[in-house]
Amino acid sequence: MAETEVKVTVYRRGFIIDTITRPLRQLNGKPAVKYKRQLHDLVGGNAIHLDGPPPQAPAPPQVSKVVAKHPPPRSGWDPLQKAVIETRPEARLLVDAGPGTGKTAVACARVARLITQYDIQPTRIWLISFTRTAVREIRDRIAKALGDQEAAYAVRMATMDSHAWAIHSGFDEMAKIAGSYEKNIEDVLKLFRENDQVVEYLESVEHLIVDETQDVVGIRATLLTELVSRLSKSCGVTVFADEAQAIYGFADEDEGESGRDRQPPITEQLRKGGFGFEDRSLQQVFRTDSPNLLSLFTATRAKVLTPAPNPASKLEDIRKEVEALAHGEVPRIEEQGLEKAEDVLVLYRRRAEVLMASSFLNAQGVRHRIRMSGMPICIPPWVGACLGEHEGSTLTRTGFLALWKQRVVGTPCETLTADEAWEFLYRHAGKRENVVEMQRLRVVLARSQPPADFCSSELGTQGPIVGTIHASKGRESGTVHLMIPRGSAGKDTDCDAEARVVFVGATRARTRLMVGQSIRHYSTKLESSRIYSHKEGTATAQVEIGCDGDVSAQSAASISLYDTADEVRAVQERLLHLTTFPLKARAFCDREADFTYMLRTEEGGEFLGALTGHVNAELFNVAQVICSKSRGRRRPPSEIWHLHVVGVRTAVFPPNSPDAERMHAPWSTSGIVLVPVILGYMKLPFPYYWGRESHGHGQEDHPRAPRARSGGSTRR
Repeated sequence: MAETEVKVTVYRRGFIIDTITRPLRQLNGKPAVKYKRQLHDLVGGNAIHLDGPPPQAPAPPQVSKVVAKHPPPRSGWDPLQKAVIETRPEARLLVDAGPGTGKTAVACARVARLITQYDIQPTRIWLISFTRTAVREIRDRIAKALGDQEAAYAVRMATMDSHAWAIHSGFDEMAKIAGSYEKNIEDVLKLFRENDQVVEYLESVEHLIVDETQDVVGIRATLLTELVSRLSKSCGVTVFADEAQAIYGFADEDEGESGRDRQPPITEQLRKGGFGFEDRSLQQVFRTDSPNLLSLFTATRAKVLTPAPNPASKLEDIRKEVEALAHGEVPRIEEQGLEKAEDVLVLYRRRAEVLMASSFLNAQGVRHRIRMSGMPICIPPWVGACLGEHEGSTLTRTGFLALWKQRVVGTPCETLTADEAWEFLYRHAGKRENVVEMQRLRVVLARSQPPADFCSSELGTQGPIVGTIHASKGRESGTVHLMIPRGSAGKDTDCDAEARVVFVGATRARTRLMVGQSIRHYSTKLESSRIYSHKEGTATAQVEIGCDGDVSAQSAASISLYDTADEVRAVQERLLHLTTFPLKARAFCDREADFTYMLRTEEGGEFLGALTGHVNAELFNVAQVICSKSRGRRRPPSEIWHLHVVGVRTAVFPPNSPDAERMHAPWSTSGIVLVPVILGYMKLPFPYYWGRESHGHGQEDHPRAPRARSGGSTRR
């Protein structure tokens, strides 16, 4: 009798490395196949995993041959969009797509067609996007187009940095999650050039789609061109770009400097790299029906793309044209009447301006959201509410639903259904049917870039969004208030780049564009990118508080700050039930707690947590700047006022974290706690101090802060 043969996909560390056809065997009474002279269990009928069973079984074979329940529309696409969507799968397209021309919809429709019409396995399609928010949006759109959510999640979809880390950790056992993103990419480039298994893996990709390609710069541009060069000749590539929106050649809070050495645009590198790209374009604008905005999206865009002999004049002309096409002017942020606004995006050029604007709104008690770089990753509080006291190594669906009912229902963190929350947990840490593996979940959520399913793109939960133009790239809103810098550009300003920044900000609007004057505020930053402003001759400085890493997660359940687990539980409950935002708060420096700043509500003095030693150290750096410009030594203040709690988030410690070990049980076991999200940009006094220097704020007496206990006092 002829042997039964099966087609099998071979995985290593979650990556497809081979596809084989082998006779069906038996191993311990279970189906198996032989690969490289060794028998491996057959998983799901069509896969083997060389490094052991996967934490979640792969999708069944039909996923790669999805029949869409709701196929993408054939009518409704304009001819240029249809040409991109329906081009043969092995084609390499460089698509020029201005704002509002539907490039995201076209990218999603192209993925759906590759799967449904050309029978390409979802796992062999890679999609690279610029932000995690865009990844989440694109995945949802593809799921809707396919009518199959699992197929959409099977597409290898992530940011450039996430793709790089997946490759690095999958093929290098020495890969470390610590270190910079740039170092990670350097290591991946080395793997591309030296590791045959990586090359073999890349050759298994059948189509690559890259969105917002103009934003890929520096070493990431090198990685992308190297990636394209390593793909098989039959692998299709679809690249979407808009050079009028290329604004990431410099930091988002700084003006671009003219005369700096720059790489050629990534689009030019791809055209000249011998990769066989064909130029295509999308031209019809779908984002708006406003005649003024349509003119801005098209005619103004053409001017932005046109080289000018005098870039400074070009920048001024673009500013004036945006103002002329706008639907009106708005006053300063505190006079805009944003108390009940939702679909409004207020955009500034620099982070310091956003901080100033947020301070004004917080002082008025106006709820709003913040979108800019440098903010903490906000994993939703329902994770901490449900799992903070869960000590088991696994979590069943039944157990989760019981925790949800007990801990989340009726609280402010009930922002989705229990089924939706479970789906997120299971998708990223599912071990077997209806079971989540907690160690794996902690590994996933403790990353510097957790999955987009668990992250918010802004601080805060409601109200208008106030942000930088850079951080709002790719976003849109019904109404945009564009706060344009006035006055002539500095002599070192890259005016051509600044013209693109103004254009990007203006084209975020769908219905109405309003313009206003930005806040004139001059600031600088520390090496960590923390913003501060110091006027020479004074002993005060305006300092940003609330950056990523400013709130101590370890102190949320620290043995050194709380006598009992009940005291920890009281603070966790307080955070869970906070409903009033922004909530005024202040921080007191406690000498007996190693000069840690303890965070309390301004009214009532209720303890909420502590700031990290990183804040302490950076305030000393600001103090040194003041010292260099005045007599005497300066120290950070004993109290920090005018802080605002703008939300609550979940902090997650990786397995075996020494910080978790210094916490009360059960949080030392779960590694999951709730912490406040704070924001402030306030003037701080930096007083003199005398005597020998110490680890803390000097040897003189300081006002003692109340200790951290929920009851109002804490042991040392």
